[in-house]
Amino acid sequence: MRELVYTETRDLKGFRKKYDVFRFYFWWWVNNLYSRIWLGLDIEGEENIPKTGRGILVSNHLSFLDANIISAASPRKVSFMIAKEYYEMTAIKWMCEFLGCIPVNRSGQDIAAVKSAIKNLNKDFLIGAFPEGGISRSGDMEDTKQGIAMIALRTHSPVIPVLLSGYHYQPMFATFALPKRIKIKIGPALEFRDEDAKNRESLARVTEEIVGAIQKLREEN
Repeated sequence: MRELVYTETRDLKGFRKKYDVFRFYFWWWVNNLYSRIWLGLDIEGEENIPKTGRGILVSNHLSFLDANIISAASPRKVSFMIAKEYYEMTAIKWMCEFLGCIPVNRSGQDIAAVKSAIKNLNKDFLIGAFPEGGISRSGDMEDTKQGIAMIALRTHSPVIPVLLSGYHYQPMFATFALPKRIKIKIGPALEFRDEDAKNRESLARVTEEIVGAIQKLREEN
């Protein structure tokens, strides 16, 4: 297991900063033990997560567990782009805040969320994103949006494809309470040096390549 790396996602000082560090390490270890023991988590390709610098972990979206699973596989703090209605839930808002998550309004194009993601990446944070915008009930990637491609191109960020497998959508209680056999597979980073964030065809190509890389991980699984 690689050494944990704390990322300061909020401007804190003194006791508040020490508490934020403690909370991250405590939560990471609890989440990691829960994921490995109760959920039977098997991790492949952990070395593909960059040790330093910016990056976007882009994954298929199977259940409410997905952010926890990706966080358990990453030795760095991952700031997820998460639906605003979940971000504001009392039960998980505390976690979203110290992870530096970005609330996203799914009812339309959320310019504020895009700006926040770009700002975080320009600070060399690690972002987690689900381009489907919602949980897939079928298990297949459906209706992928181009927002992640645009953010990646505007910040010159590598995209790390992630495949989650071994489980499926369930009601929230069953998702967290029932044991599972979950696998996460992390592929090599994708770089897009010759594409243009302002060009629709470029955005379509990049989105297709990201989805294709996740699908390739599924075929190799």
